Amino acid sequence: MKRIGVLVIFAILLISFLEAEPVKIVFWHNMSNPVDRKSIEESVQIFNERNPNIQVEIILVPGSETEATKLMTAIAGGTGPDVYYLDRFTVAQRAYYQQLEPLGKYLEQIGIDIESLKKQYVDFAIEECIWNETLYALPWDTDARVLYYNKKHFKEAGLDPEKPPKTIEELDEYADKLTKKAGNRYLRIGFVPWVGQGWPYTWGWAFDGEFYDPENQKLIFAEDENIIKSLEWQKTYADKYGIKELEAFFSAFGMSFTGANVGSAAPIDPFLQGQLSMRIDGNWLLAQIRELAPKDFEYGIAPIPYPEELGQSTTWAGGWSLVIPKGAKHPKEAAEFIHYMATEGQIKYAVDTAHLPTIKEAIPEFVENYPEQKLFADLLTVAKSRPPLPVGALLWDELVDARNYVLYGEKDAATALKDAQDKVQSELDKMLGK
Repeated sequence: MKRIGVLVIFAILLISFLEAEPVKIVFWHNMSNPVDRKSIEESVQIFNERNPNIQVEIILVPGSETEATKLMTAIAGGTGPDVYYLDRFTVAQRAYYQQLEPLGKYLEQIGIDIESLKKQYVDFAIEECIWNETLYALPWDTDARVLYYNKKHFKEAGLDPEKPPKTIEELDEYADKLTKKAGNRYLRIGFVPWVGQGWPYTWGWAFDGEFYDPENQKLIFAEDENIIKSLEWQKTYADKYGIKELEAFFSAFGMSFTGANVGSAAPIDPFLQGQLSMRIDGNWLLAQIRELAPKDFEYGIAPIPYPEELGQSTTWAGGWSLVIPKGAKHPKEAAEFIHYMATEGQIKYAVDTAHLPTIKEAIPEFVENYPEQKLFADLLTVAKSRPPLPVGALLWDELVDARNYVLYGEKDAATALKDAQDKVQSELDKMLGK
């Protein structure tokens, strides 16, 4: 009898010990630049210190906005993360394919008032997190895009550094004046439309085009003359600078010809190194300039140039989100971590990295502390956002492919866009049951 009592006590102690073991949450993200990465690491450390029962492990998984192959492979093998950093405009698509857990369900389990929480975020950001009336994500950051330019280069080229180009026509003129070449090799390039944040959406909207008709649930970009013009204009840069020469120039910085990171190492930014005079980019570049640019770096920012006949500029806003992939081992604890990161964590991230927060009440104070962000915050009131479609990632990829076909001279703009639209609309119709 005494022996049984000892065994019972031992069992209770063993259970208590096992229960005391912290739950391990695996968090995948792809923010490879050192400023963003450091801020995320610090927030995770704070969370771990406050929550000894939950310990978050960070794994950096480089990838593009729509890259999910690694995630899908890991989920299929039972080795997927508990929390994943997902470009927000793809939430609907991942949810449609049942690749995400319903986050709202787990937030409710830890006592979060979902309706009250949703009201804390800017409207378009939280709307991108919902599919079929179910909350699958919480917003992380948001952003806006502008033209960055090197003031020293402007002075060297005889341009007024306080008068950046307003129109596409001025942009073309300035780009030529700023470009320097020795033989077949570029020493400096004035501007390349598709580098940085010069995506198809950027220039399509800058040329006053539209991509989607929500009333009729139809993609319309292939018939939009302004979208076609935006691609034809980009092709003029590939023609005059040479696509192979541009590939060689950017590869020296560890980038693809679009300026995208190739490989896991952080690329060397040619704009920050003074070898690219102008680029389209987001407000997060401010922190990188502060941390990584030479101390005597002189730069300016301005709204994205537009065709002269339009008379006004535009921009677009996007951002990332935090989700629980399907099959996560600890969804309840993952939801607790996501709630922290998407509230307190994102405010710290905004301060550290110059990314605009999506929590409405945080924006005024953020701009007050960082007045250089005022232009970006002001642009949020007129910014466009990508349609939250279950084909969002596919649409993005097809638009990028269409652009590349045009740049390499493999298709004309109208054909490339038509092919892309037909493919994506077919998938969308299937999803909508048409």
